[in-house]
Amino acid sequence: MSIAAPPSAGAHRAPSGPMRRVIIPALIMLLGMAVLLYPVVATQWNNWLQQKAVSEYQADAQELATNDPAAASAAVESARRFNEAHTDGPIFDPWLARISEDNPEYQSYLDELSGLTAMSHVAIPSINSSLPVYHGTSAETLQKGVGHLYGSALPVGGVNNHTVLTGHTGLINATLWDNLVDVEVGDAIYVSTFGERLKYEVHDIEVVLPDETDSLKSVARQDLLTLITCTPYGINTHRLLIHAHRVPMDPSEAGVFDESSLHMQWWMWPVLAVVAVSLAAMARWIYIQNKRAREQA
Repeated sequence: MSIAAPPSAGAHRAPSGPMRRVIIPALIMLLGMAVLLYPVVATQWNNWLQQKAVSEYQADAQELATNDPAAASAAVESARRFNEAHTDGPIFDPWLARISEDNPEYQSYLDELSGLTAMSHVAIPSINSSLPVYHGTSAETLQKGVGHLYGSALPVGGVNNHTVLTGHTGLINATLWDNLVDVEVGDAIYVSTFGERLKYEVHDIEVVLPDETDSLKSVARQDLLTLITCTPYGINTHRLLIHAHRVPMDPSEAGVFDESSLHMQWWMWPVLAVVAVSLAAMARWIYIQNKRAREQA
């Protein structure tokens, strides 16, 4: 009679019944927590990428201004000449109207304020916002930062100019301008373009329909800036317009361009609290199940 050899020490053992009853629910709970955490992790990751882009742009602009100030000055002056020649046309809603990017005028626009990692940098200290500004308002552009609305003045300041910048609200994976709704009259907005640093003060806030763009036109003898995002949050039937005018900037305010806007948003804390409580409850439940299994063994 042959005798079966005992299983070797390294042989694989399937989880026992009690263990399976623990593992499957635990995996389901972990999957649920991962779904809850995704918006937090994705948002913080993309926010970090945007802050990295801002830092790189500021470093490149500073290097250009230091090593080749003539080139930096020439870029700004070229943008001003472009503004004089190209900002009398109609202004369209950035989300409804799409510009043909292969036309010669748009290509000449892309040549202005080019050569660095972004076109400009806009900072709004009152809402801890600091974002890179890119040419145009394509879907790809607005996923990674703020877009400059083609047809409005390039962000280099100057009388008779009206610069319009656009940004998303309500993305699941980035903050961008979610907090633009909290900007108030009197708040400061700072713009840094190829070493040219500008300050604007908010003087009016309005909510309009997408096709109501009259307030985006240039005004004689004024240097204006308008920020646009969709509203209400998650519905996006209207546009929130933040109107500002140029004011003197004190040299001591230059540090605003170096401040980080990487902060936890209010809605992230309840999510983290729910996940923490769920983890604690799951750990206790697993402990109790294992204890019962040992007692029944």
